[in-house]
Amino acid sequence: MPFEDTYLPLVAFGVALLSRVAHCSPAHAFHILAALAYSLAPAFLFVFAQQFSGRLAPSACAALLWSLFSPSAVFSQLRSDMGTPWGLRRLQNIVFYGETPHNVALCLLPLGLWLANRFLDRPSARRFALAALASGAVMLANAFGVVVVSVSLLMLFAARGSYSRGNFISICGILFVAYLEICRFLPPSLIGLMETNSQLVGGDYRFTFWSPMLGVSFVAVLIGLGIAVHRYCSPMVQFAALFAAGFGGITFLALHNINLLPQPGRYHIEMEAGVCLLAAFLAEPPIERWLRRLPRKLAVSCALICIVALGWVAVQDHRFARHLIHRASLDSPPFAEPRWVAANLPGERVLDATEGQWLFNLFADNPQLGAGHEPSAPNWMQRVAVYTIFSGVNAGDQDAAISILWLKAFGCGAIIVAGAESKDAYHAIARPDKFEGLLPLLWQDAGESIYRVPLRSTSLAHVIPKSAVVGRRPIHGLDVGPVRPYVAALENPAAQLANLTWRNPDEGRIISKMTPSDVLSIQVTYDPGWRASVNGKAVRVTADQLGFILIDPRCSGECAVDLVFSGGLERNMTLGISLTALAALLVMALGRPGRRVRS
Repeated sequence: MPFEDTYLPLVAFGVALLSRVAHCSPAHAFHILAALAYSLAPAFLFVFAQQFSGRLAPSACAALLWSLFSPSAVFSQLRSDMGTPWGLRRLQNIVFYGETPHNVALCLLPLGLWLANRFLDRPSARRFALAALASGAVMLANAFGVVVVSVSLLMLFAARGSYSRGNFISICGILFVAYLEICRFLPPSLIGLMETNSQLVGGDYRFTFWSPMLGVSFVAVLIGLGIAVHRYCSPMVQFAALFAAGFGGITFLALHNINLLPQPGRYHIEMEAGVCLLAAFLAEPPIERWLRRLPRKLAVSCALICIVALGWVAVQDHRFARHLIHRASLDSPPFAEPRWVAANLPGERVLDATEGQWLFNLFADNPQLGAGHEPSAPNWMQRVAVYTIFSGVNAGDQDAAISILWLKAFGCGAIIVAGAESKDAYHAIARPDKFEGLLPLLWQDAGESIYRVPLRSTSLAHVIPKSAVVGRRPIHGLDVGPVRPYVAALENPAAQLANLTWRNPDEGRIISKMTPSDVLSIQVTYDPGWRASVNGKAVRVTADQLGFILIDPRCSGECAVDLVFSGGLERNMTLGISLTALAALLVMALGRPGRRVRS
C-alpha cells in the first residue's frame, strides 16, 4: 500500500527524530515518545484551562484528576476491561491497545485549543499560523485527531459566547489551512477510502436509514445543552460540558450498539478529559465557599485528608501500571516467528494470523498480506480474502481448500497460525487445525505453527495468458470461480517465470520471456500512481478484478519491464499544496509581529 495509507506519520517522524537526537534505538525512542504523550497531556490541559478560564486552582485540579482517575470506569464494560475501577484507562490504551498515535493527538489537542483561543482573543497573522500549525499536528498524529480537533474548535467557538460571523470564519479558516498543511498525507481519496472502510472495522458501523436522524438528534441535544449552560455557567464550564457530553454521549451510545461514527467506542479517552475539566470547575465555587466558612485548622485537616486520599489513589494507579507494564520475552512466538521467517523464507509474502502480526515488520522485511490498517487498506479484495481465511464462514468442508486458494492468489508462501493451545490473545483463525495434513508444517512452538503454502514461484510477478486475467470481481470470499483460472495459470508448469527485483520501494524491474499475447500480473495493489515502461517506452498499466497491477507490455522474447511508482496527479498536487501552506504558515509564525487583524 502507499506510504500515506499505512498511518498518519507524525508519531513515526517523531520517533525517527528522537532516535537520531537521543542516539537511542527506535524502540526506545518510541517508548520515550509514548511516555511523554501520556505525561504531558494533563500539563497541556492545565495550560489551556488556565488561559481560557483565568483560574489557576481548578485548572490544576482538572489536570490532577485526569492524571489520577479514569472516568471511563463509570461504564461497566470499560471497567471490566481494566479489571479495576482504579485503573488508568489512558495508560492501558497506550500499553495494551497500542493507541499511542491517538494519545499523541489527544496530548497536542489542548495546545491547539489554547493557541486558537489566543488568536480569537487577539487576532494576528502569527497567532493564526501557530493555531493552524498546532491543529495540523493533531491531525497528522492520528485520523481520530481530525475529528477531535474539528469538533473541539467548534465547541470552543460555542463556549466563548460571541457568535460572530468573524469568529466562526476564523475557526473554519484554522481548520481549513491546517488540513491544507497536512493534505499530502491525507489526500481526499484517502479520506473517502477511510470513510468507506472504517464502517466495517471492529464492527458494523455502516450508515442506515436512521443514521442521519440519530446524528441530527444528537447535535440538537448538544445545542440544547449549550444554550442551557450558557445562561448560568462560565465559558470554561460550557466548553467542558459540551466536550464531556459530546464524546461521552458517543461512547455511551456505542456501548449500547448505537453508532454515530465509525469505531465510536474509542472516543472515551477524550471524554475523560472533558469530565475532569467539568468536575474541577463545577466543584470550585461550592468548595471555595465551604472552605471560607471553615476554621483554619479544620480546613488544613480537610486538605490533609484529601492529600492522603489522593496518595492512596496514586498507589493504586502505580500497582495497575506495574501489573500492565512488564518485559517481553524475545523468545516468545510474536518475536521468534518473524525472525524465523526472515531467516528461512527471505522476501516471501506471509500471512501472520497471530497477535504478532503488528510486530512482524520490526523483525522481518517480508511483505504481509494483512496486519492491521484496515481503515486505509486500498484493496477491498485483500480484506475479503483475509476475512475468508480467518473466519471460514459458510465454507463448510471447503474451508481449508478455499483458504489455500486465496493464499495462492495473493502470493503468500506461508501462513502463521495460533492453535487452540496457544496463549495468543487474538486467535484470528476460527478453525486453526484446518491446514493440518494439507500444508507442510515448517515450524511449531508454544501451540503456534508456520505452514508452507506450495507456490510454483515465490515472485509476486507472473506471466499469464490474457484469458486467465480475473475479469469479474468476486462478490464474496466463497465466490472463487473467477479466481480458479488465475491460480491455475500461476501453477501452470509450462508458463514462463518472471523475476521481480526492487531497487527501492518505488522502483522495480521484471524480467521474463513473453509473447505478445501474454500479460504480467503483479500481486501488488494497483494505484493510479504506478507507471511501467519497456526500453523507456510507456506501456499500459491497469487493474484486474482482484485489485492487482496488470501490465500489457506486448513483448516478444526476453522482456525487461520497469515498474515505477510516480505518486500520481493527486499526490503531486497535494504535495505542492502542503509545502506551500507550510511555508506560508512558517513565514507568518516566524516573521515580525504584524498589526492586529480584525475578526
